[in-house]
Amino acid sequence: MASSEVSPYATTGGLGEVVASLPPALAALGHDVAVFMPFYRGVREEGAELLLRDTLPFGDRETAWEVRLVDDAQGWRLYGVRKDEFFDRRHLYGEGDRDYEDNAERFIFFCRAVLRSIEKLGLAPDILHVHDWQSALLPSLLAARRGPRPASLLTLHNLAFQGIFPAARFGLTGLPREFFGVRGLEFFGQINLLKGGIVHADAVSAVSPTYAREIQTAAMGCGLEGVLSERPGKVVGILNGIDPSRWDPATDTQILETFDATDLSGKAACKLALARELGLRLGRLPSPIFAMVARLTPQKGLDLLLDAIPELVDLGAKVVVLGSGSAEYEDALRAAAARHKGRMATRIGFDERLARRIFAGSDFFLMPSFFEPCGLSHMQAMRYGSIPLVRATGGLDDSVTGFGPGIAAPNGFKFEGTDPRALIRAAREAIRVFRHPERLTAMRAAAMRADFSWSTSARAYENLYSTLASKA
Repeated sequence: MASSEVSPYATTGGLGEVVASLPPALAALGHDVAVFMPFYRGVREEGAELLLRDTLPFGDRETAWEVRLVDDAQGWRLYGVRKDEFFDRRHLYGEGDRDYEDNAERFIFFCRAVLRSIEKLGLAPDILHVHDWQSALLPSLLAARRGPRPASLLTLHNLAFQGIFPAARFGLTGLPREFFGVRGLEFFGQINLLKGGIVHADAVSAVSPTYAREIQTAAMGCGLEGVLSERPGKVVGILNGIDPSRWDPATDTQILETFDATDLSGKAACKLALARELGLRLGRLPSPIFAMVARLTPQKGLDLLLDAIPELVDLGAKVVVLGSGSAEYEDALRAAAARHKGRMATRIGFDERLARRIFAGSDFFLMPSFFEPCGLSHMQAMRYGSIPLVRATGGLDDSVTGFGPGIAAPNGFKFEGTDPRALIRAAREAIRVFRHPERLTAMRAAAMRADFSWSTSARAYENLYSTLASKA
């Protein structure tokens, strides 16, 4: 595999979590898995064994780099491509809202170094599985080669980020000139690394079945819907998972009291503790706590939430938001908490320990995303009995079972559209369930027992790998 992120060494969200979780799940099925990532400043050098020093022609010079073994303790190997000029920086992709100006050079070099390293280390993989635009050049590099080569799989975690750069950067790829064209990397006169990967990969997957369908439409395709639809093979959707042992309220030492689906008394104690910590007034009558833990960006449906907050609190709900992102949303959420003191709390930043206490103490978990390729935080919250209330998009639609004909055990609430009233209607239904303890307990148990373990996803990838290997 190749990825720009692997948790805990370097991550900005779901990509790093996925690439940290899928390899051990595949290793448990008996596969030999190696992962390449950039050797960022945040990757511990201590104990990172030097395996290779080499050079490759890059632009107008020979450029040296190293490969170090970062980790091999969990049944799979993690390699770091070290080139301090490109990767010894404070952040992964940019400072503040500005991308690094040399991101094209950084990740084109990374891809070329990965391919050279695979050869030099004698790895001979059957499958080269790459993730998002930062490693999407690799299928194009493979397609330009003659003779035997591994089959390639490109997984799309978020199609909105594509690696689009000036056409003058094409020469850095080392590809033949014919690869810069409509059926290659060219995209409105520029290069698009993700487009090249989609065109040249032997298979393309997305991180949920619904997202795989959505990105082939004009509304969600980010300009690449035609390229995706014209592929000879369909885009496969495989839902991401989480590590259930890491998100387990029965063993979590970061929450006040542990609990499980058969005994929820500890969750009640966690709710009272969360209310005290955040200054929420629960009152004499039971009040539901609606929580959101997210990056504060337009994608996450913050505009819907901000419009809905006044009515939510008027309905007796309490609202908690934890996250960071756009200064505009941060200010708006602070202001809303000030207006609804005692009924809403906002915490800016990200603190995993607080996130766990929010999961354990909240009754409902909000994800009103405008689009969500998969989503992981609602799966984590469900493990703690926080019932999801989501917009029916992407992986949220695939992982949350709402009320409907033939559904015996719903585990959440879903709404459609982009009108705040749709969110309010779903919240009203949630509050009605909250007023009926037996229904609430049944839904909570269904949410906690939902199987989002990586073993299920790993088997789906295993089947896809087998299909690709048989055609190679």
